[in-house]
Amino acid sequence: MLRRLSLLFFLLSAVFAAAPAIAQQGEAGAVAVADVRGPLDQRGIDFLVDVIRNEDAQLVVLKLDNPGVASGDFEELELAIATSATPVVAWVGPEGAVAYGGVGQLLDDVAVSGAAPGARIGYLAPTTAETEVTLLTGEQSNLRDAEIVVGDEDSTSLVTIVQPTIGQFIAALDGMDVETNLGNVTLETAEEVTLGDGTVALVSSVDVRFLKPTLLTRFLRLGVRPDAAFFFLLAGLAAAAFEFYAAGAGIAAAVAALSLFLAGYGFATLPMNWWAVAAAVIGIGFYTWDFQRHELGIRSMLGTVLMVWGGLAFVGGPTQIGTSFWAVTLTVAGVILFYLFAMTTIVRSRFGTPTIGREHLVGATGVADSPLDPDGVVVIDGAKWRARAHRAAGVASGQEVEVLSVEGMTLQVAPREIAKS
Repeated sequence: MLRRLSLLFFLLSAVFAAAPAIAQQGEAGAVAVADVRGPLDQRGIDFLVDVIRNEDAQLVVLKLDNPGVASGDFEELELAIATSATPVVAWVGPEGAVAYGGVGQLLDDVAVSGAAPGARIGYLAPTTAETEVTLLTGEQSNLRDAEIVVGDEDSTSLVTIVQPTIGQFIAALDGMDVETNLGNVTLETAEEVTLGDGTVALVSSVDVRFLKPTLLTRFLRLGVRPDAAFFFLLAGLAAAAFEFYAAGAGIAAAVAALSLFLAGYGFATLPMNWWAVAAAVIGIGFYTWDFQRHELGIRSMLGTVLMVWGGLAFVGGPTQIGTSFWAVTLTVAGVILFYLFAMTTIVRSRFGTPTIGREHLVGATGVADSPLDPDGVVVIDGAKWRARAHRAAGVASGQEVEVLSVEGMTLQVAPREIAKS
């Protein structure tokens, strides 16, 4: 009797264990869409590899819009695709998306490739910005230094399916036999539905999960695009200068530190032209120099040229990844306007006072709040003023000075004993 009960118990256990699998027969598994945009770096590659190897789905779709591979172990991604037990396909979209360098080469590695009309594929060499030689064969060799614009009637072996949206692309995969590391798999991604007017449409029949990298990865990757790295560099330096003159609560200093941190992450992942970075830094330094002297002269014009020149040549290596003319122009224009308006306004509020007229300051005496070499700050009747003295005067902090003249917002001063003589 006991043996019969034991046998019945095991039979029931087996039935309950098999029930979920039996219930799921005929039900298609989910589709995982991995979306990471911008130049690929190691963090972006790690995200894609993790989705391919660990996501529980019947299909993994790589949603591509990447102007190349900036850095990282790209072979790891290719190996993950080649050894995946889950079918991996790729779609370049939406309209205007690009797949250059190694990202474009992935279209030959996946089981099925697709793109939206208007997407661009090409400039396949080098595979990564760090690669010197890339061997390409077949149609890829024709796109080494060129690109194609995908259209409804384009016939290219790199693109199997042309669909304007990723939903339509996934539906178009229904019934296809694709190869995986464990053998062929028939995809079940859509079903036919009869609409009210009698027409039959193909609609998605599976759960589609859109996956993105972690917030930390997305935050760090803000600086991966060359345009963004250039912007963060100049914005950080401008904010640092603002904090120096404002001497406020440190908000500008925090913005400067954050911006320079993101620019630094971009520098660590992109193939930088360091001489171009130096040119941009010197350019904004010239603007700060002229601002301190309250004039826009030859240094400001030279600074503009250096910032634009440095921005356009900001990134070296292949033509896949680079800054755009309009992004550089807008960033430099923003810096110029910042110095002309924001910096001027804060200095006036910081060092000016409505109770003391500048025309009455000539002959007034005060104390140097900082060394004047030749520029610095003096205190007159409790108000701080920007001041300039002759370099040979050697005005030290705490030394008494007398105002000789007023030039704009700057007081021309001299040590009191010299002014009296």
